[in-house]
Amino acid sequence: MSSLPKRVLQVIPSTGYGGISSMLMNIYRCVDRDTLQFDFAAFNQGPLHDEIANMGGRIFYFDYIKKQGIFSYMRAFKNLIQEHGPYQAVHVHNGYKGGFALMAARQAGIDIRVCHIHTSNVEQAWQRAIVPLLKTAAIINATDLLACGQEAGSFMYGRRPFDVLTNAINSSSYAFRTQSDRSRMREELGIPTDCLVIGHVGRLSEVKNHFFMIDIADWLKRQHPELCFWLVFTGDGPLKYDLEQAIISKGLGQHFIFTGLRSDIPELLQAFDVYLFPSLFEGLPVSLLEAQASGLPCLVSAGVPNEADIGAGLVRFMDLAEGSANWAAALLEWSARGRGEPHESELRLIDKGYSIQENVRKLLHIYQL
Repeated sequence: MSSLPKRVLQVIPSTGYGGISSMLMNIYRCVDRDTLQFDFAAFNQGPLHDEIANMGGRIFYFDYIKKQGIFSYMRAFKNLIQEHGPYQAVHVHNGYKGGFALMAARQAGIDIRVCHIHTSNVEQAWQRAIVPLLKTAAIINATDLLACGQEAGSFMYGRRPFDVLTNAINSSSYAFRTQSDRSRMREELGIPTDCLVIGHVGRLSEVKNHFFMIDIADWLKRQHPELCFWLVFTGDGPLKYDLEQAIISKGLGQHFIFTGLRSDIPELLQAFDVYLFPSLFEGLPVSLLEAQASGLPCLVSAGVPNEADIGAGLVRFMDLAEGSANWAAALLEWSARGRGEPHESELRLIDKGYSIQENVRKLLHIYQL
């Protein structure tokens, strides 16, 4: 009779298509689930819920901490561990927001407690005053410190030693594409042959700088009237209504398409001509790696770490201070570069350490399996 697999509890913001959950699912799909299973604790339910359940993972949802209070959350989290364990490890992906989960895991007797940071700055201004305290709570209750990249790790852990677990993707999903795939996808989406398609994949939050994209489009339509912005949101948010109103007020309604949640990102990227990523700051964005894996030229803000460039000659960094007019001109210029070779991008991803297999090996070592 075979033994049951060990279980690790993964603590994430949601089971949507965001960067953290996408990175983690890339790993989950590749682990030997006869040996290791993941359970998930999240605040929001998303479209990945059913896939997780079908793979044998259990999903537990909590109210936001600010809604139920710190002590109520910690008590509920500790009860989860005690009722549904044993757990080999608890892996918290909420960075400086994860200290209370790590503290509860420590109280519940979990020996391996992983703190994982996926950002290089603070998203909400009201948190800035308490971030040092939140960081300390997370760090002192963790046994292992992980970051998606060097900049994110330095932001979170300062001079403390930490390990980098790259946001690896399954590059083969993007590499084996042809011109016919691209033509078919554009035809399915109803995109005219001469239309310049500017794409973006990301969650609806201020850090993604969507309003700056609208300003860019306002300039760009004067130079290239046949253009279309495809915004693929990995989750709805409070900004959606304001974005729609801003687009309408500038007379850009015919130039923007909000796709809603999509699971076919590798296919959808084939329809784009250029990728726009003007974030205020980032950790190490999965969606930018996916765009490069597809061979897309990418215009990226200087707020994104240089390590996000895989070295395939597809990324151009630009300071947001240069303004939307200059970004519009640069976007036209960079789109004329044309698409790169996805097979070359796949090799570059592997060389840079964005290997799913290597990440699985690292995690098994951390989890002592």
